[in-house]
Amino acid sequence: MLSEILKQSISYSLSEFETIIEEVIRTGSEKIYSTDMHPYVSKNYDLERDMQSKFSLQKKFFNAVQKTQTASLHLITEAWCLDAHIIMPLFKGIAIANPSIDIRLYLRDRSEDLMQLFLTNGSKSIPVVFGLDKLGQEAFRWGPRSAKAKEVLAPVINESYGIRYQALSNFYKLDLTQSIQEEWVDLL
Repeated sequence: MLSEILKQSISYSLSEFETIIEEVIRTGSEKIYSTDMHPYVSKNYDLERDMQSKFSLQKKFFNAVQKTQTASLHLITEAWCLDAHIIMPLFKGIAIANPSIDIRLYLRDRSEDLMQLFLTNGSKSIPVVFGLDKLGQEAFRWGPRSAKAKEVLAPVINESYGIRYQALSNFYKLDLTQSIQEEWVDLL
C-alpha cells in the first residue's frame, strides 16, 4: 500500500523544495502557499539558514548514516512548519555523508493519502520522517519532534503561537538537531 501511494505522490528533492521556498519568499507566489503563510515560510527559512551555518553531524550519527541499510528517507513537511523546517540542515548533512540515500520530501497538504498513513494520534502532525529499506519496506518512522523539543514545548503549550514559536526556535538554535541525531542514530 505504501509503495503505491508513494508512486502516486508528488515528491521533491531537497534542492527542489528549497527552490519552492525561495520562490515564495522572492515573488510572494501563491502557487503553493497563500500569502498569510508567507511570513512563516520566510521566518522558518531564515532560521534554517542560520542553523545550516552552525550545523554539524555528530560522529556517532555520521558513522550510522554511512553504515545504514536505509535506502531512502522521506519527509512529510510544509515550509510554514517550524518543526519540519529545522530538519532540512540534518537532511542536507545526511545527503553529503551518504549520497546513496534517496531523500524525498512531500507536502502534507498535497499528499493526503500519504499523510493518512502517518497520522499522530489521529492528527496530521508534521514533520513525519520515515525510512525505507532496499525492498521498500518501512524501516522506521519518527515525528513530529524530538523528546527534548517536547519538553521545551510542554510548559508553554497553551500559550500564544508567538510564545511557543520563540521557545522552540530558541531551543532549535542551540540544539542544532543534536537531539534528533541522538534519537535517529539507532533508527538508521
